[in-house]
This record gives sequence, structure tokens and C-alpha cells, in this order.
Amino acid sequence: MQILQWSFFYNIIFTGRTHSTSKIIENVGNIMKKMSKPLALLLAGMMVFGTACGSSNSTDSAGAAEATESTAADGTVATDTSVVIGQSSEVANLNPLIQPRTPDSNVQNMIFSYLVVPNEELNYEGDLADSWDISDDGTVYTFHLKEGVKWHDGEDFTADDVVFTLTSLADPNYNGGADGRVMSIAGAADYQAGNADSVSGIKKVDDYTVEITLESANAAFLSNMYTCILPKHILEGEDPGEWGNDDFNRAPIGTGKYKFVEWKSGQYITLERNDDYYGTKPSIQNVTVQFGDDTTLTAALLNGEIDVLYNLPSAEVENVEAMDGVSDYKYEQLTVTYIGLNQLTESLSDLRVRQALAYGIDKQAIINTVYGDGNAYVCDDVFPSNHWSHSDNVTVYDYDPAKSKELLEEAGYTMNDATGYYEKDGKTLHLTYDMSTSTDGKAVAALIQQQWKAIGVEMEVIEQDFATLAYTKLLPGEATEETTGDSFQCYTLGFGVEADPNEYNEYFSTSTGAGSWNFIHYSNPEVDQLFKDQLLLTDPDERAECFHKIADLISKDLPWIPLYNKAGIAGVSDKVQNFVCDYRGITFQIEKWNIAE
Repeated sequence: MQILQWSFFYNIIFTGRTHSTSKIIENVGNIMKKMSKPLALLLAGMMVFGTACGSSNSTDSAGAAEATESTAADGTVATDTSVVIGQSSEVANLNPLIQPRTPDSNVQNMIFSYLVVPNEELNYEGDLADSWDISDDGTVYTFHLKEGVKWHDGEDFTADDVVFTLTSLADPNYNGGADGRVMSIAGAADYQAGNADSVSGIKKVDDYTVEITLESANAAFLSNMYTCILPKHILEGEDPGEWGNDDFNRAPIGTGKYKFVEWKSGQYITLERNDDYYGTKPSIQNVTVQFGDDTTLTAALLNGEIDVLYNLPSAEVENVEAMDGVSDYKYEQLTVTYIGLNQLTESLSDLRVRQALAYGIDKQAIINTVYGDGNAYVCDDVFPSNHWSHSDNVTVYDYDPAKSKELLEEAGYTMNDATGYYEKDGKTLHLTYDMSTSTDGKAVAALIQQQWKAIGVEMEVIEQDFATLAYTKLLPGEATEETTGDSFQCYTLGFGVEADPNEYNEYFSTSTGAGSWNFIHYSNPEVDQLFKDQLLLTDPDERAECFHKIADLISKDLPWIPLYNKAGIAGVSDKVQNFVCDYRGITFQIEKWNIAE
């Protein structure tokens, strides 16, 4: 399993969302090697962290899908169905603007709606926004909202909710990780700094029209509006800095396809269909998201106790394929699994050491051993090979142990024949490797440990739950606390990019101070400038070329070691027909699923 940087912090952003496409991939290799180019260029903002091991599943959670007849809200006879989805990481937050991870978003996608959403071609279309106009100079966006939309408690959705949500993201006390989505709006920085009473660039025109004025034209702005909208009538008056402690976080009210019913900690979350949903209504009446470890959940899938397993472990694919009544569903992901190298760590501050570590990893051997043929592909670029931002012209570090040793010796390290490790100034070249618990992750870590040992580098694997890695080490909980070279050395995550790659700016632009998404403390003024330049470009090819230059520079500086692009794999019972998932999340198209009677 993998961790997605909000995006994936969303991205892990944290507006995190799963990154996959909706079509079953018969030949994942060919598809993942193609570069998809959107017709329009847009952005995303959060990061997504992937999976971490959650609590074991409970025997009193809802069972497998059942079907009975009931009367629908419109009076027609409908099938009352249920589906159980298993995932190995328990949801941390149900408020989608509090540093969501992919496991959180799998549930949030069903409860909440967005202002705009990316489609399968990586272009943006309306969700709560019916349409929008953009001024000739690209600085004013006028969103025309859908009318007749109801919150789950029956209240009307209006422009007030949009204004409230976007303004809250710029609130001085807000610490949920999505403030970057609104900082290009005129007046947002002043409001965040406490120098204004409101965000001047956010204006309610009427009950169903919102006008947003930017400080300057921003090619990525529309993707920033891929933001869940929250109910003003419930959260108004609540300190955004305390949203994580608010009752709303455990019992949310949205406008989405499903209504929240119950959250039993360590066991499951249950939802019921929103029969007043404004869009295409799902046929499935009840959804249970069940938490457990990989082994338990896989057994539950094979036994018919759950119907869909998010992130089927690669080691279990053969077992699933051999079993009647279940199948594996492969889908493309816009992700890069990588190793982040803390530039503040003394040994890792030396480019030669970073290069030695890169040359010391046999990526193909890892893929062959852990994922098997066609399930993952070597990645040398920080941008996924199936995204328009990807470049083939980056510095490649092919497996070369001899080169690794040569570089380490150039950096002043000498081999201690007694230990088999390089050392300098009497200190062994020892690196910690932080990871979030997962079946696949442990297998990958063990192989890298062996490979680095072969080049004389001692690697200590530190396995922990996701919350500890993300919120204690990479993002210290205290607003004033900053990471240092001792906070962590190496960590592994899976970064999930969205329709627009501008979110990478949060991770690679020079940034200092607490709460920065630039965990590895990378800095290159040329990269900083290119991230600024690309926002002013309207031509898709020119903007893509700008990202290619960024990729080339990062590959030379090597703050990340990209490892591979991995296909997503879900385990699916034959009871679930027309199963489809896409890069926004495994449940994003749940309205297309139905249950066999």
C-alpha cells in the first residue's frame, strides 16, 4: 500500500483524493506510458496521503450486500441494497477541509460536493457550480451555482455557503492545510494576516452567484476550486482552528450522494442514500466502510463478508484471481511512490550521497518482487508518467552499486571492513527510513534496506501508523514547531498529483517555518521562479514545457528519489456490478455501481 502525499498533505494536500481512472486497464503498461494532455489546464491543491494500517475489523459491523424491495422517495419500487467497502486505514476526519488523506476522501466524496470537479480527461466541470465566466484578463471568475440543492438537514444551499467556506480557508486560525487554495484571491493574504475583516476578492452577487477576483491571472486557479463546500448555517461562529474538535467532524452534514449515519471508532462508518441528491442518484441504498488490517480484510473479501476492498495487497492478487465470485480491478493512478531526503540532515545535504543512494536502488527488482508484471513501472521523474507534466528528459540513476561506492568515497566516506558500512569522522553512514505500516510498504523497505547495505549504507526502518509519520514527524502538531535534520532522515510516500500539477509548488518551492509542505527543505531559486512563471502561461504546451524544466532541475538536485508508478488494485465481489473508480477516489462514481440480486 502506499501513502499519497496530499496530495496529497492532498494533495496529502491536504485535500487528498485517490488518484486513478475509471476504466479497467487491460494493458496498464501501455496506458501508464501515455501522456494525457488535458484540453484545458487547471490545478489542485491538497495532498493525499495513502494508506496506513488501521484497527482490526469488528464482528458487529454490517455484513455483505443484501437486497430487498422498498419504496423509493418518488413512489416507485426500488431495490434496497447495501455494499461494504473495506480499507486498511480508519478515517481520521470527516470534515474534508481538515488535512484529508485518501482513506478519508473515500468517505468524504460520498457525503460532500465540490464547487467544481475534474473529469476523466483532467478537465474541470461544474458540481455545485452550474457554470462560470472568466474575465478577459483572467482575474475575475463568476460562478453561477445550482439552485434547489439541499443540505442533508433540509436547509438550502446558497452562495453564502461558498463565501463562508472560501473565507474560512483564509481565516488566521485555520490550520487544515487547504489555505493555499484561496491565497491567490485578492485580499486573502491580508485577511489571513489579521489586517482585514474579510477577503475583499470574494463577493456574493446574489443567492446563486459568487464573484471571485484574483490578485493576478492564475492558470491553476480553477483547480483550486476543487474544494468541498461546507454548511455556513452549522459552522458559522465556530473557530476554523478548532474544526478538528467540532462535533461536525464526527457527524457531518453535506450535499452529496449519501448522508452520514454512524461512525463506530475502529470498526466502521455507515451512510445512507440521499434521495434528495441533485445529481444522478446511486442505486445502492446503504454503504458501510469497514476498517481492518490487510490480511483480515482480504479474508473478508474472499469469504463474502465485504464487497469491495480498497488497495488490494499485491501479494493477495493471485489468491483473488483463483477464487470464484471475486476479481481484481486494476486502475491507473496519477501517483509517484518516492523516497524523500531531508536536506537538513548532514549526510543528505551532500548531493553525492543522495546520488549514491539513488544509484544503489534496483527499482525494477523491487517491482518484480513486490508488485509483479504489469502492476508498477519504474519512475525517474517526480511527475507521473501518465500525466501531461511528465518529462522523459530527466536525469536517470540506473542501478549501479559501483557508482554508488565511488560517489560515497568522493564525499569523504571510507569503508569499515569490519562492519561492511561506510563511515566518516568515526560515524557510520546510518540513515533512518520512516514508513507508514502497510504490507507492500514493508516488502519494499526490506528490499531497499538490502540494496543499500550492499553499497555500504546502514538503513534503519521505522514503521509507524500514518498519523505519527504525517503529524508528528513531517508536520509537527504545534504551529510553532519546525522540523530539523534530526526529525527524520528518509521517508517514503506516494504523491498523488491531480488534474493540475501546480500543487507540486507546495513541496518544492523554497519554504521555511512551521507547517511547510516542503518537508525535505529543498531550495532552488530557478525552480521557485519556474513555478511562478507557469501560472502566467495560457498555452498548454508552454506550460507543460515549464514543468518539464522543473522536473529536470529536481532530478539533478535529487531531493526525492522517485521509485515507481503503481497501478491501483481493488478487490471486487461479483455482487457489485458496473464497478468503476477513477483518480478522484474509489467511491467517486459509486452512482454507477449496482448490486446483483
